[in-house]
Amino acid sequence: MSLLPPIERFKRSRSSARTTSQGGRVRFAIVLAIVLIAGLSLLFLTMAQEKELEADVVVYGGTSGGVSAAVQAARMGKQVLLVEPGRHLGGMTSGGLSAVDIGDPRSIGGFAREYFTRLVANYGKQLNWGDAFHHRGQGGPATGGAYSIEPRVAEQVFDEMAKEAGVTVLREARLKSVSKDGPRITELLLEDGRIIRGNMFIDTTYEGDLMARAGVSYTLTREGNAPYGETLNGIFYTEKYQPRTGHGQPGENGRLQGGQGVWDRDFPLDPYVRKGDPSSGLLPLINEGEPGIPGEPAPGVQAYCFRLCLTTNPANRAPVSPPPDYDPARYELVGRFVEACLANGDEMDLRWFSKHDELPNDKWDFNTATFGGNLPGLSWAWPEASYDQREALAKELENYHRGLFHFLRTDPRVPQKVKDDLARFGLPKDEFIDTGGWPHQVYIREGRRMISDLVLTEHHTFGREIAPGSVGLGSYGTDAHEIRRIVKDGVVTREGKIASGRGGFGPYQIGYGAIIPKQSECENLLVTFALSSSHTAFASIRMEPPFMVTSQSAATAACLAIDHQTSVQAVDYEFLKERLLADGQILEAAQTKQGAKLTGIVIDDTEADYTGEWIRSNAAGSLSGSSYQHDGNSCRGEKSVTFTREIGEAGDYDIRLLYSAHENRADNAEIVFQNGDDTHTLTVNQKSPSTVDGEPRSLGVFPIQEGTVIHLTLFNRGANGYVSVDGLQLVPVEATAKD
Repeated sequence: MSLLPPIERFKRSRSSARTTSQGGRVRFAIVLAIVLIAGLSLLFLTMAQEKELEADVVVYGGTSGGVSAAVQAARMGKQVLLVEPGRHLGGMTSGGLSAVDIGDPRSIGGFAREYFTRLVANYGKQLNWGDAFHHRGQGGPATGGAYSIEPRVAEQVFDEMAKEAGVTVLREARLKSVSKDGPRITELLLEDGRIIRGNMFIDTTYEGDLMARAGVSYTLTREGNAPYGETLNGIFYTEKYQPRTGHGQPGENGRLQGGQGVWDRDFPLDPYVRKGDPSSGLLPLINEGEPGIPGEPAPGVQAYCFRLCLTTNPANRAPVSPPPDYDPARYELVGRFVEACLANGDEMDLRWFSKHDELPNDKWDFNTATFGGNLPGLSWAWPEASYDQREALAKELENYHRGLFHFLRTDPRVPQKVKDDLARFGLPKDEFIDTGGWPHQVYIREGRRMISDLVLTEHHTFGREIAPGSVGLGSYGTDAHEIRRIVKDGVVTREGKIASGRGGFGPYQIGYGAIIPKQSECENLLVTFALSSSHTAFASIRMEPPFMVTSQSAATAACLAIDHQTSVQAVDYEFLKERLLADGQILEAAQTKQGAKLTGIVIDDTEADYTGEWIRSNAAGSLSGSSYQHDGNSCRGEKSVTFTREIGEAGDYDIRLLYSAHENRADNAEIVFQNGDDTHTLTVNQKSPSTVDGEPRSLGVFPIQEGTVIHLTLFNRGANGYVSVDGLQLVPVEATAKD
């Protein structure tokens, strides 16, 4: 009860009557004191109760994955605290990354599928989760326009789902330190003095803050190629992003025929304040440092940016004002880029400075460009910075981006078409209201990465190895934004940028071992965003939907660990898998379930002997196992694959080579079949369907004696296209007749 009305009534009574007994004043003072003491006691009791909080599962980080984990644990009957250092839930999914990068929608299940289905229902849309995305000849990654949503709606759905599940959310709750008893976390101390205790903990921050404070091993270094036998790690220069002149002109979609966008073109720009004079110093926006040796280890994480949500609706549009310390000299390099584009014959518009995708209600998701929202170098300090330091870095990044827009509006070198295009856009008044329309979340593309017993590498994302204990799938290409903008060979060059596929391989497994620390370091913690992976693998894994998937799986494992009173490392995977599947998680690529029911003797491609380097894939489906291999259409005459098997029972056998058919395959792939003393040279047309009436295509029927060791070798010599191999099937003719 408020104390003000009684006081006011007392004053009015005194004023009107002008006489009040001393006893009345004493009685009032006593009553007032009692009320004050009771109120203060209740206040202090409430503060004491909030000072120490406890839950079965504590999730640190209110990102998209944080909500996924918290909701899953709550649905499994656990008391859950979702602790968010900021004020908003959803991370980048509600923080501006609105044209969602899905990869293959068939690889996304569980809470993530439920969330996006519910989200787009706000716009009367339905998602076809069983269909792959298609480029439709447009080039670029097929991410799916149906997933494009408004940030405020995305956050609203996160809030609703957390509330419906009974999750307790703490906002503006910054972690200060972690206490442990041996390898177990016992409590978290927040900067405001609150203490949080729990049985299980899940780190769903982009930076891996809880993991780091818990003493778990991690890295911020690009490991280089040598440690894991990779090809894209460490210092890296992508050929198509090397500075050059003579860039082609784009189509209507802003892309060249090969898919490269106009927002990703590099010219040989002079890096010095006075052109041609190194003694004048480097221009702003260029990082100092040597080019380095490709493949060698190097520090640094991917560049960060804000994913701006801008609107063209005048009634909902606020201007993007310049920063208070705007200096056009900071953007001289951008001016030189404009000069180079015009000299190249480019008819520039705003896409040269930001790829932007349309959202509902006259809004657009602005990404980045060669000279766009990214500020290479700023990200290096972020992961280890304090929360106050991160706020300062975020403001620096914001001011840079505001200054870039002002430069494009005002510099005389910028074409009028760019200026007119930019004038259409402004900050939406109905988004990010507490930050004036500017996103509240920096796009943390990469932070700390845990080092555990299982480290996911390029071999896993490219399908050369299959991670055990799947807790979800990744399916995006290998996509790392530049790490440095430096001087190489006398011109400005982006170092560390990777934009490639994964050798044609489809969705790959994310193993349970990658989201749990080494048991000696912590046995009641799971880490889902800063998971254990190499820099190269993380460049593919790092998309929001897979993180939501792994976070739900982590919460499931945490609940099972509580139920069975064990460490997260000792959770029985078969129990975990059963519950994940029951909750709709997708743990295997769709292609692994499309194979025919193979009879007779089946030898998978993984059991064969290879010469030369073959590439594993499952993009075209597999008849045997989860993948097939192909020769990469390279090194003619240097690659072969041999199947060997001793036949235990004499008879006539139908010999069938399993392969993946495609129009780019060879129609003259050579096979040598050695059957005892007999040698047969055969040819297979891999453009033709690999099955006939549901059965693998036959190479012929051959009599084989008991105990004979047969050898079948597939060569790529003389081939006029890709050569693929999925396995070998030998079917007794009697079995064929019965079929």
